[in-house]
Amino acid sequence: MNETGVSLWLVIPAWREAERLHAFAARLWPALAAGGLPVTVQIVDDGSPAAIADALEARCLRWHEQYPFIRPLLRLPKNRGKGAAVYAGWDIAVTAGATWLGFCDADGSVDADEIIRLARLALATPCPDQVLVLASRHVRGARARWPSPLRFALSRLFVAWVHHRTRLPLRDTQCGAKFLPASLYGRVRPELHIERFAFDVELLATAKQAGAVFREEPIAWTHRAGERLNLVRDGWTALREVGRLACKLRASAR
Repeated sequence: MNETGVSLWLVIPAWREAERLHAFAARLWPALAAGGLPVTVQIVDDGSPAAIADALEARCLRWHEQYPFIRPLLRLPKNRGKGAAVYAGWDIAVTAGATWLGFCDADGSVDADEIIRLARLALATPCPDQVLVLASRHVRGARARWPSPLRFALSRLFVAWVHHRTRLPLRDTQCGAKFLPASLYGRVRPELHIERFAFDVELLATAKQAGAVFREEPIAWTHRAGERLNLVRDGWTALREVGRLACKLRASAR
């Protein structure tokens, strides 16, 4: 595949996501092709069972035949977390000379039209070395369909916890669509160590320390059935990760 001149490298992390990604791809690939964006798509399998990863690998090859901007599947040997999958794809993108990096969730909760809109905003930004374009479910104008009032409340509580511990000036750190300059990622990459639930928070907090500016964009977001998040176990892990991150940030600021 000739990737010369690619401006945007979009990573889609996937763990046991062959079916939900297949449904999302039916909307996303044609939208990207019709939009004419200078994009490469890298799907990263985060250590799924071999049968699932094999099926996704074969599907990626078939997709590439119709949509050349889709790369062969990148497979991680074991499950390490969403952040690890995103960074594995972005590390390749930096080597390939991409200008902008992005990721979106494989479940399609942020749908194709919104991904295209956010990508266009990123590519058109007047400050390409320091601006992050972030999807947000909690800013004015957003239209979010939550699975339950409890999930909405937990999301807001997590945002409050993140703000209390890190002082990030954001309403939504966890929405699954973000875009940032490759040059900024290259500067902060050595400081990024969280690979699971709070990787977004570490990425944003570290970028803020490097002088980044955030552009939170309201989006249409729909919860998709089939997620594997355990609210108690994984939520507690995310809270602890944010706590450790806050200690690291305080130490680095001394």
